[in-house]
Amino acid sequence: MQELTLRDVLATLDSVLSWSYLDRPEEMAIHGVGATPEKIKKMFLYVCKRPINERGVDLVKTAIRNGAVAIVTDRPIDARVPVIYCRDISRACEQLQALFGTEGNHAKHAER
Repeated sequence: MQELTLRDVLATLDSVLSWSYLDRPEEMAIHGVGATPEKIKKMFLYVCKRPINERGVDLVKTAIRNGAVAIVTDRPIDARVPVIYCRDISRACEQLQALFGTEGNHAKHAER
């Protein structure tokens, strides 16, 4: 299994607008990706389609608490981990699923 880094993620996404807290992307390992905060594991990338659910739960904080080390989103959020802002979150999700070999909202370990 080849380890992927945040640099690999940035190279894959074609709709990146900007990012924050991203000092050394080549050194940050990413072990998987997911869009369901409760299923995020340690060293995973969280794809945030909406930061707060209908019950008012902060999904970003939940994902970080569960181990997310970076977030991809299309809207402003407050997080103390690297955040990659994309123009088209649906497209970004598809690209990340292809990169990590995942389907749907299920987070899986990266295998390449």
